[in-house]
Amino acid sequence: MMRTTSHASRRWRLVALLLIAALVAVLRPALAQVGVPGRSPLVPNIEPTDAGLLADGPLNEAAAVATALAAFAELPQPAMPPEGALLDLPADASLSAANTVYLPLICRSIDSGNAPPPATPTPVTPTPVTPTPETPTPKPGSSANIAVALRATPSIWVARGALLEYEIRVVNYGDGGAHGIDVTLPYYRGQYTLESTSLNSKKGDWVRQIDSRSFTVRFGPLSADTWRSGRIFLRVNANLPYQTLLNIRAVYNWDGGPHDDRFSNWAPVLVGNGAADAPYIWMAITPDRGLTGTTYRIFSNRFFPEEMISTWLNTPYGVRPLSLRGSADTKGGLTLRYVSSGLVPGNYQIVFYGNRSGLTGVASFIVL
Repeated sequence: MMRTTSHASRRWRLVALLLIAALVAVLRPALAQVGVPGRSPLVPNIEPTDAGLLADGPLNEAAAVATALAAFAELPQPAMPPEGALLDLPADASLSAANTVYLPLICRSIDSGNAPPPATPTPVTPTPVTPTPETPTPKPGSSANIAVALRATPSIWVARGALLEYEIRVVNYGDGGAHGIDVTLPYYRGQYTLESTSLNSKKGDWVRQIDSRSFTVRFGPLSADTWRSGRIFLRVNANLPYQTLLNIRAVYNWDGGPHDDRFSNWAPVLVGNGAADAPYIWMAITPDRGLTGTTYRIFSNRFFPEEMISTWLNTPYGVRPLSLRGSADTKGGLTLRYVSSGLVPGNYQIVFYGNRSGLTGVASFIVL
């Protein structure tokens, strides 16, 4: 009799737990804050002005190399990284991807007296990323192909209690338009709060929903071969421990697109006592110096999942195109190996360029 009662009691407890779980599943969406276009926004929004809009979309590879050449010619002295930009963090698995930050040094190195005379930089013609021509009236069966990139400011360290800005750039590489794109970001309320946005409501961009774990930004219609960006501003918790990692990656999908979610690049930022920023994404190189012929291992996990990566070399005497190519893995990670055969002693940089994201990473090394 007691055994029968015990079984019945366990069965009722199981039924009660299932009912509670079902109730939570039903109530959670109802408790989320849902925005309505054209009405009061869920968070304050500042409309972007024409002056605040970027003039160009993502650079293709040829334009990126041209930019590097221009910077190389304009900076005659080595550029010093800002104080605190080179991190020396304790060995920790959760921070292993942020232990070292290499900042760009696109400039002439100081002549050691043993190097050959400077050569005149010649135009570099790498394999360009050919944009898809605009199609005012999409053909039947044409479809959008959306990519979403995140750029943090500051990108390395953010101070406790400070504002952290994320630019969300949405690009349509397809031959058809997208009616709307949903970009969802994590919302760790113990680490930061969503304070405000700068979204173009006239284009149909707004914060669609906020719940306990995430918030969703809705971008309005985006035609073929065009892009648009918006900004969100996060207020970092003033009481966070030093070296707290803000782990930010967006999930996105678009109307009429694939049923599975797509992922942006990973754009984490560390919490510290001040701000440190870099215009390029993080990369690591091992070793960081060696004799001519040394094999260097270069790694980054900040690109788009499965995008193609092009490379070139910034040398003391110009920009050298490389045939080295690779494809990022499903999490945006990539490791390439470069053999420094034929390089004279000096400071060099190897540059990774994401053909789909437009993200650029730079790692420095020294040939002894």
